[in-house]
Amino acid sequence: MNSDSKEPIARTSGPRHALDRRVEDRRTAIPVADETEVSPEWETRAAISAILDITLGHGSFRDQLREILDVVISVSWLKVADQGAIFVANSRNELILTVEHNLAPQLVDLCSKVRFGQCLCGKAAERKEILFKGCVDSDHDISFEGMQPHGHYSIPLMDHDNVLGAIVLYTADCHEPHQEEKYFMELLGLTLSSFILNRSLKCRAEVSKMRLQRAQEEMVQKLVAASEFKDKDTGTHIRRMSQFARVLAEELGLEPDQVALIESAAPMHDVGKVGIPDDVLLKTGRLTAEELAIMQQHPVIGGELLKGDHPLLQASREIALTHHERWDGKGYPKGLAGTDIPLFGRICSLVDVFDALTSVRPYKEAWSVERALGHIKDESGSSFEPRMVKAFESCLPEILKIKEFYDRLGGHNAPVGTRMHLLPVEQEYFQWNSSLEVGVDFVDLQHEYLVNLIDRMRWVVIRSETVEVAETLLDMNVYAEIHFREEEELMRDVGYPGFEAHCKQHEVFMQSVSTF
Repeated sequence: MNSDSKEPIARTSGPRHALDRRVEDRRTAIPVADETEVSPEWETRAAISAILDITLGHGSFRDQLREILDVVISVSWLKVADQGAIFVANSRNELILTVEHNLAPQLVDLCSKVRFGQCLCGKAAERKEILFKGCVDSDHDISFEGMQPHGHYSIPLMDHDNVLGAIVLYTADCHEPHQEEKYFMELLGLTLSSFILNRSLKCRAEVSKMRLQRAQEEMVQKLVAASEFKDKDTGTHIRRMSQFARVLAEELGLEPDQVALIESAAPMHDVGKVGIPDDVLLKTGRLTAEELAIMQQHPVIGGELLKGDHPLLQASREIALTHHERWDGKGYPKGLAGTDIPLFGRICSLVDVFDALTSVRPYKEAWSVERALGHIKDESGSSFEPRMVKAFESCLPEILKIKEFYDRLGGHNAPVGTRMHLLPVEQEYFQWNSSLEVGVDFVDLQHEYLVNLIDRMRWVVIRSETVEVAETLLDMNVYAEIHFREEEELMRDVGYPGFEAHCKQHEVFMQSVSTF
C-alpha cells in the first residue's frame, strides 16, 4: 500500500499531542535520564500504556482503533509520518480499511479492500510477518499519479496462525530504522492483535447470547402456535394484542428493554387455552356457568405451562396469570386488586379487551372503535386502572394504525413475536413511495418493512455498532422467512411459471444472510 500527502513527509522531533495528552501525568513515575529529551524506552512504555487505556474504554471499535493510531503516530522517536491506517481481515482473506489518518483520498479509495498478497500490507498478511520498505519498489502494487516517495511498515495482526488485520505506518523516503523499531513494531502488533481478538470474542459472545435468546423465545412461541391449531381467531388476536401492548407500554414510559419484553411476552397471555376442551373453547354460543368456570381455568393452566427462570418465561407467566384480574378486585383467578396486579398484567388486560371487543367472534359482531373506547372509559376504576385508560386514549391513533395494518394483511400474518413493525432511523437512505407498490397489500406492507430494515442496517453499520448489526441481520432473517413463504404461496396459487427457480433464489438468499 502506498501513501501520499499534500505536503512532504516531515520528520518529527518531539512527542505530539495524542501521546503527550495521555502520558503527561506519568512522567513523574517513569525515570528519564535527560530532562530535555524523552527516551525511546520511556516513550514506548508510555505508548503501550496509553493504548491499553484505550482498549479498556467503552468507545466504539472504530473510535478506539482511531485513538490507537493517533497514539502510535505520536511516538516521536519513531519518526513516522503523520499518516497511518488499520485494516481488519474478513473471512475471504481480504484486508478491509477500517480507520485511516491523513491518507490521500485516492489511496483511501484504492485501498478500501486489499487482497492477501496484494501490495505491502497484503503481502505482510499473506506471509504473516512484519514488512518494512524504505522506498516504493516492486512490492507496491497500488499507486496513483502524483504519489510522493515514502517508506512504510506493514505489521500483520495475528491470533496464532490466523490473520486478524494489519496496521500500516508511513515513514520518509529512504528512512533508516531506529535500533528499537523492530521491538516496538512487534510489541505494537501483539498489543493491537490482543485488542481486536478480545473485542471480536466479546462481540461473538454477545451475538451468541442474542441468538440463544431468540431461540428461547421461538421455543416459547411454539406454545402459542399450538393454541392456533385449536382456535384460528387466537392467531390474529395475539398478533394485534402484542403490538397494542408495546404501544401502550411506550406511552406509559417503560424502559426500552421492558417494552421489548412485554411485546415478546404478551402473545403468551392465552396459551393456557390449549388445556381447555374443544367443546368449550370452540363453542359458538354463550357459555353456561359450568363452561365459564372451565374457561376461567386457562390463566392457571398457562401459569403452569410457563414456569421457568428465563425473563421471557417469567414475564409471560405473569401476564397469563393476571390479564383477567380487575382493578376493583372482581377478576379471576385470584381476585387481585389495584397495584397488586402486576403492571404487565394491567397493560395486557386493557388491550386484550379492546381487541376482543373490536373483533368478530362466533358469538358476536365486532364493536366500533368508538363503542369499545366508550366501554373502556366506563370501566375506568372498575376493570381498568384509570392511569392506564388515559394512556390508552392518548396512544389510540397508533393502536388504530396497527389494527389497520393487520386488517389489510387479511390471512397473511407474520408469526408471533417477529417485530414486524417500522422503526425510526436517524437517516433515511431509501424512501418508500407508491411507485414501489406491486398492488398486493400484504406484499407491499412487507416491502415497506424491508425498506425500513435496510435503512436500519445502513445506520448501525455507519455507527459501527457490531451487536446492533447482528440483531438487525436476525430481523432480516425473520423477515425473509416470512416474506418468502407467503410470496411462494402466492406464486403457487397463481401458477407462476418460474416458481421453482424463484424458490431456489430464496434459499440462496437465506443461506447468505445466515453466513453473513
